[in-house]
Amino acid sequence: MGELAHIRNVLDEIKGLEHVSDVSLVSRGGLYIMGDSPKGSHPETFSAMNAIMIGAAETTSAELKDGLRYMMIKLMEKDLILVGAGTRYMLAIVTDGLGDNDNIAKSATQIIGRVDINI
Repeated sequence: MGELAHIRNVLDEIKGLEHVSDVSLVSRGGLYIMGDSPKGSHPETFSAMNAIMIGAAETTSAELKDGLRYMMIKLMEKDLILVGAGTRYMLAIVTDGLGDNDNIAKSATQIIGRVDINI
């Protein structure tokens, strides 16, 4: 199996987690790499804004002399979880807002950690 196909399978596994509706792999520079962005969104804009937000959160955590496990944005009907995936990438995970976000972020980190995504 090619590396890109393996990464796609890993994203599908994360999407299969309970309460997860969409998951995208995004470069830390804001480029959409692969996955599913929310229906009706523009993947390029969605990716760029997520990269900006996690970058700001990481800078803030560095100022606080602490590390960032994940960033969660609580929306009215959904949650958005942003998780680092190595030095070059991140995951944008959209949930139905009903799940345990700590568990979802931890599971996604473990799953993506099984593949070398430095493509």
